[in-house]
Amino acid sequence: MEGKPGYLLALDTATLGLALALFDGAEWAAVAYWRTTDRHTAELMQRCQEWMARVGLTPEDLVAVAVVRGPGSFTGLRAGIAAAKGLAMALDCPLFGIGTEEAMLADLPPWMETLTVVLPAWRGRLAQRRYRWAERWIPEGEPALTTVEALIASWTPGVWLVGEWTAREHTRLAQHPIAAWLIPRDGPSRVMGAARLAWARYQAGERPDPALLRPIYLRTPSVPEG
Repeated sequence: MEGKPGYLLALDTATLGLALALFDGAEWAAVAYWRTTDRHTAELMQRCQEWMARVGLTPEDLVAVAVVRGPGSFTGLRAGIAAAKGLAMALDCPLFGIGTEEAMLADLPPWMETLTVVLPAWRGRLAQRRYRWAERWIPEGEPALTTVEALIASWTPGVWLVGEWTAREHTRLAQHPIAAWLIPRDGPSRVMGAARLAWARYQAGERPDPALLRPIYLRTPSVPEG
């Protein structure tokens, strides 16, 4: 498949919904996002087949696959990575794992300087991590669990809040001055960020082995409360 013009399929099942994108390095053949129950694997593959058929592509037109590898939910990541691995192995093409935060930060401008990335966790909680710009986005510490109320209480004016939150959490955030500093980066924008990053790595000559990809879960002892 080396040198063959074609498309990259990017998948994202890390948090509240499912997303896919078909990208050839210049144009988007398809970008789709939808909410779902827990039938991630079957529904994801069905939608991939439907969208590829809709734009006139076949699996043989794919030169690479990318998947958001976390942090995120156990069920979603497990299903998305299993689907991506199966497809990449069947096509004998590289599989790129892109971090959830990395995909969210793709294409954000340096002038934002400081921001907090937010992800939905579980039981009404959020995972947050601060980033600052120094030639690239650099994390400050490890992800920490919080709540929307604690996030509001600890917010410093001038710090952007980038990420994904539930409708209920958005309602609460909208009642506070922090609302002017919110930048949603949910399924559509995140899967497109993952596709761009993966395509750049593909063009640079990287060919990662699908069998080596591992997920990054939120629910681990390394995620402190705070």
